[in-house]
Amino acid sequence: MTDEIVYSASEVYRQLGISDSILRKYMEVLQREGFAVKKDDRGRRQYTEYDVMVIEKLTELSKHDGMTLEKAAKMIAQRLEIANPNAETEESQETDLIPFHIQQQLQQQYSVMTREMNQSMLEMEKRLSEQAKQSNEEIKASVEAHNERVEKRLEVRDETLMKTLRELRETKRMMQEFRDEVAANCNNLF
Repeated sequence: MTDEIVYSASEVYRQLGISDSILRKYMEVLQREGFAVKKDDRGRRQYTEYDVMVIEKLTELSKHDGMTLEKAAKMIAQRLEIANPNAETEESQETDLIPFHIQQQLQQQYSVMTREMNQSMLEMEKRLSEQAKQSNEEIKASVEAHNERVEKRLEVRDETLMKTLRELRETKRMMQEFRDEVAANCNNLF
C-alpha cells in the first residue's frame, strides 16, 4: 500500500472554495460517469490529490459558456477512463496483488496521462478564450459599424432639415417681398 495523503470532504471543499452541498453534487455527477473515490471503513470519502485535481478541473470546465456540469464530467471521464487509480474493484483493494514494479509503471503512466490531460485542458481553455475574444471583437466591430451608419443617417437628416429650413426662409422672404410689392402697388393706385 502506498502512503498517499488523503483529505476529508470538509478539507476538500474549503480548499476549493465551494460548499459541502456543491461538493456532494459534483461527486454525484462524477460517480454517474464512473469516477469513484475511496471510502474508509465508516463509509466516508477519502479524497486524494488526484481526486481534488479532478474536482477542480470539473469546476473550471463547468464555468465555460455552454458547458454543463454533466458535459464537463463526461469529458473528464473520457480522458481519465484508463488513468483513474481509484477505479479499482473492491477485490483488488482488499488483496493488493499487483506487483510493486507494475504499480510503479502504472503510477508513471498515470502521471503522464495527468500531464497530458492538464495540457489538453489548458489548450481547450486557451481556444475558448481566443474564441470569446474573437466574438467580442466581432461584436464590437458590428456595433461600431452600426453606430457609424446611424451617425451618417443623422448627418443626412440634419443636412436635409437645414436645407428645408433655408428654403422655407427664402420662400417666406420672397412672399414678404411680394406682399410688400403688392401693397406698394395698391398704395400707388389709391
